[in-house]
Amino acid sequence: MSRPLKIRNLIIPHEEVIFRPDSDMKRSKENVVISSDEFEAIKLVDYENMHHAQAAKILGISRPTFSRLYEKVRYKISKSLVERKELKIVEGYSIKDDRWFKCKNCGTLFNIPQNFEGDEICPICLSDLIGELK
Repeated sequence: MSRPLKIRNLIIPHEEVIFRPDSDMKRSKENVVISSDEFEAIKLVDYENMHHAQAAKILGISRPTFSRLYEKVRYKISKSLVERKELKIVEGYSIKDDRWFKCKNCGTLFNIPQNFEGDEICPICLSDLIGELK
């Protein structure tokens, strides 16, 4: 019996998005489906340039689990490109974690609990130049 899936914490929820190949070639009617937590994994590592350990902490999962998730989504994207299949991003097994911030000074992403009483500052560079992600 496999272990139950752990809900992943997303910074910003994603709506369903579809990418289609623009080609006259005959393509398969099948599509490749990426869940929102898989999309978040690829975004954090390849777009935000984070290490797996940092990204795993944001998603609320272990680093080995994150690495498996990341490899899975990279394979799906490459399959979609090579086989010219439609790529669909759908809602996954995840929740939006409230109050995420990005430091305008060093670029760090971090969250602050709703009941936090104090100054909102970056935990890395201690700057107060932060912006809330919506």
